[in-house]
Amino acid sequence: MRIDVPLFKIMARPLLPISGSWVDASPFVIFFGILVAAHLLLKRGKNVQFWRRISQSVAAFVFIIFLHRCLCMLRSWIFALNKVGRNDVIAFGHLCMFALLVSLTLAFGRLFCGWLCPLGFFSEFLSWVGRARRRLPRAQRLLAGYLMLAGTLTLVTWFAYMTRPGTQFFAENIAAFWGAFLLLYLAVVLPFEFGDRKFKGARYVSAVLWMLLSVIGVFVTSPWCTFFGDEIDYSSAVSLAAVLSGALIVPMAWCRYLCPMGGALGWIAKFAPRKLANSTACTSCGACDSICPMGALNEGEIDHSSCITCGSCLKTCGFHFQITEGAADSAKPAHDDKEGAADA
Repeated sequence: MRIDVPLFKIMARPLLPISGSWVDASPFVIFFGILVAAHLLLKRGKNVQFWRRISQSVAAFVFIIFLHRCLCMLRSWIFALNKVGRNDVIAFGHLCMFALLVSLTLAFGRLFCGWLCPLGFFSEFLSWVGRARRRLPRAQRLLAGYLMLAGTLTLVTWFAYMTRPGTQFFAENIAAFWGAFLLLYLAVVLPFEFGDRKFKGARYVSAVLWMLLSVIGVFVTSPWCTFFGDEIDYSSAVSLAAVLSGALIVPMAWCRYLCPMGGALGWIAKFAPRKLANSTACTSCGACDSICPMGALNEGEIDHSSCITCGSCLKTCGFHFQITEGAADSAKPAHDDKEGAADA
């Protein structure tokens, strides 16, 4: 099913075309500029959350409303490999965004997820409902969670049925299965949501499966393709509905557990030299646990693969960014009261 949206994109053609092709250099330039600016603003350490919201808003406008280009970066490198040596301009068009994202993640961590990704931006906005639910006593929290999940499953199923195409959608685009699995996965996660690190490994499986399916020719898009594309296909729309609904139940549910891009970038970010650190002794006050939108902090212990470098925890209990050695997946808090090192 195709749903055309009037005036969905302001720019219908490449803004900076390369060799007269559909390849547009403008997303590369804008993408690079926003991420470098995000790094500098985070390093400066002043009004971080204000500037992060500005960055997210600008990115959402540019990539959803302004530019015509779709950003299916995770599978674009596969398309690029088929074109290298035969049509290098098209290969560059498919590969440039993915290569840039990987390079900047290796240098600065998951800035894309915390400062630019529109899907993460909207998920974080909707997560206030899930955060409010998590403040309830355990029995009420679980009851509210399962009631919300039952309602969400019902509504998403109704939406999928009402918008179903005449053909077999799963043979054309299987993105809806990722959305459906996310909601079912939350049913398992809910009783353990405050110690959910072991459930986050599913995003690595998701990333590998996503890429394998792309390699063998099975068409699967991301929920964010509903934002980025100039048309909305049925399966992506259903997947988007499930992802945004999941954020109402567990904050940033898609980003935490199942996002293929998040899984790939989370693994890459482990090797970034600049990481979140904490040089103060943990008092188990729980402040960092409640501040982090991704649940990357647990009594001072840092899960670097989940950290989206949003800066929400800065100036809380001594958290700061610094150049570190090694590629540890997590770091435990120091047991002294020294002030954290200055931001590198």
